[in-house]
Amino acid sequence: MPKYQIYFDTVSGETKYNVDIDDEESLSVVLEEILFDLRERGNLLKGDGDPEVIWNGKSLDFATTLPKQGVRPNDVLRVSTVATNG
Repeated sequence: MPKYQIYFDTVSGETKYNVDIDDEESLSVVLEEILFDLRERGNLLKGDGDPEVIWNGKSLDFATTLPKQGVRPNDVLRVSTVATNG
C-alpha cells in the first residue's frame, strides 16, 4: 500500500503523519479518519473553515483517488483550512 506524508496546520503547530492510502481509496475517507484521530489527541486544524489538501501548489479533489490526480507515493501533502464566507 502506498505511503504518503501529510502535514497538518494545527493550532499547536505543524503535525506530520505518514499515511498508507490504498490506490482506490478516496481522500475524503482517509482525511476524515485522520482528522478524527487528530481531534482525539487534542490537535485541531488552525482557522475556521473547510479542510483543503494541497499538493504541488494545487488543491486536491476529495472524491478522486490520489493516483488519478497525479500524486505519487512518498509525495508531501499539506492540509489547512480555507475560510468560507457567510
